[in-house]
Amino acid sequence: MSIHYLPAAILLTAMLIILISIALSRSHQHAFWLSGMALIGACLTQLYLIDFQTESEPLFIFNSVNAFISSAILLLIIALWSQFYHWLARYSRNNEEFYVLVLSVALGAISMVSSQHFASFFISLELMSLSFVGLIAYSNTRPNIHEAGIKYLVLSAAASALILMGMALIYLQTGSLSFDALSSRGLQQGAGLINQSSDITKVSTILAPMGAIFIFTGLSFKLSLVPCHLWVADIFEGAPLPTTALLAIISKFASFIVLWRLFSFGDWQNYSTILDIVALVAIASMITGNLLALQQQRLMRILAFSSISHFGYLLIILLLVNHEQNLLGDVSFNTEAMLFYLLAYLITLTGTFLVMMQLGAKVETSQLTGLFWQQPLQASCLSLLMLSLAGIPLTIGFMGKFYLITSAIAGELWWPIAFLVIASVIGLYFYLRIIMIMFYPQTPLTSFNPLMLKDRLTSWIIIVTIMGIGTFPDLFAEMLNSISH
Repeated sequence: MSIHYLPAAILLTAMLIILISIALSRSHQHAFWLSGMALIGACLTQLYLIDFQTESEPLFIFNSVNAFISSAILLLIIALWSQFYHWLARYSRNNEEFYVLVLSVALGAISMVSSQHFASFFISLELMSLSFVGLIAYSNTRPNIHEAGIKYLVLSAAASALILMGMALIYLQTGSLSFDALSSRGLQQGAGLINQSSDITKVSTILAPMGAIFIFTGLSFKLSLVPCHLWVADIFEGAPLPTTALLAIISKFASFIVLWRLFSFGDWQNYSTILDIVALVAIASMITGNLLALQQQRLMRILAFSSISHFGYLLIILLLVNHEQNLLGDVSFNTEAMLFYLLAYLITLTGTFLVMMQLGAKVETSQLTGLFWQQPLQASCLSLLMLSLAGIPLTIGFMGKFYLITSAIAGELWWPIAFLVIASVIGLYFYLRIIMIMFYPQTPLTSFNPLMLKDRLTSWIIIVTIMGIGTFPDLFAEMLNSISH
């Protein structure tokens, strides 16, 4: 077995050990530490594998970019894992199975990232999606939790059906389920095979574009892009907070990476219809996400709708994949910009969920009133995170948006840039509103628990990360540049 399978083997072994321990004797602390050690071990192994040479197999491809992205996924899960124990101890009973499902999500996500075959991609996607169904409906402490689980199950099934339909159309033209068959050469070879056996020449030329549109639509459900966004707020609000964090960060991270890789393999930029659809969805997501967030008073719904706009911004990168026009003369800069913005947003979002888990069951923005006067460190940390989401200078979010806009300008995508700027200005309102609420005078109805030492340490790590990379992005950018080349 290749050493590249070692991280997956570590996660799978930990899952089996926890299941055996549950059958013998339940222990929340044992499951917590065992899952954490497995995640840390898998992450360290992935970091070690970054410098290895590219290794291609029928189902998976292992290279430095995939190893780095898998490491980032595991690091984000580890950050969230650090808050799981105290949250679950307060809001749930039998907690051991939760960690099994978390490890299953991690296994599905890193497998998706390394897939180069539709079979491995789809199995990994379903492993992650079915694990999320259990995580969303895990606890009975919330009134609408089962509704959220059923909604996600139905919509996940719809997304899977669309992806399967797209895979079938691509297989009909190419005769292969490998991502390599999506290239222009693979499509021409597949079309030649069809032409020799039948007279449907014209039909064969549109099978791959139709399949690409079906797959893009299916993944749009996972990324909650317009018009497949209607589920996101109800599920974000209905699921337990740790599950919402995993769903907003890990599921979308892995799904977008797969979508980007499909565009990279598939030469889909040669089809004007696909580019028009992507551009339209990007613009609609940017504007709609921010306009819907303007109307919300609940934190989860604000984060849910703002995530629509952020992934709308990221769709600009898909329009630049293998783009012929590049004023910088460096095509790999697009990959660097994509990784920088994606990681900047997800690091900021991870920090936001960590602070929210520290605050407990605060669902309304009004419940943050006076936070600065009782917990100045948490208020400062959350304020910095909101500024990063808004893209204010000296934060990692600003640098991510700077990279994205620079890449779009280099590709001469003027209309998407204009809508990105308009949407960003709209988004300033609800991010700044949350900050202002925390500085209002405290009311008798608001109270906050004292911070533990680990929570203070977490808040300082978040502040240093957000401002450190935002102020001195060179080291982070050089690392991404070396990986993307």
